[in-house]
Amino acid sequence: MDSEDFQHRGRIQAQGDGLEESVSWSQDLPITAKDSLKLLEELKNKIPKHELKRRKQAFDKAEKFVLRVEENNGVDAPVSKTFKIKDTKDVRVDIEVIKGKAFISSIIIIFVSISLWIYLS
Repeated sequence: MDSEDFQHRGRIQAQGDGLEESVSWSQDLPITAKDSLKLLEELKNKIPKHELKRRKQAFDKAEKFVLRVEENNGVDAPVSKTFKIKDTKDVRVDIEVIKGKAFISSIIIIFVSISLWIYLS
């Protein structure tokens, strides 16, 4: 199955000044805020320490964005959010929700899963 076949897709990127790293998701259920924060950590681990230090403020803002939208039942695609570093031309962290919904509470996933199980039983 291609990633385009899944209902919920997106990516998180660290870019600018010669750096281009990303992590992505492509799945049947919306990604939870908790799993999105894990992807942010995965991305942090993919980039050199000096680049991570340079983007600390952008990563912090990206995390706050995910947690804020979780409180409002997530976001629906398309969403493209950029967290730029002040006084730089293009150093940033980007979040893109390409298809579906993202950054929902884990409780919603549990509820949907139970509802589907009951419906299909």
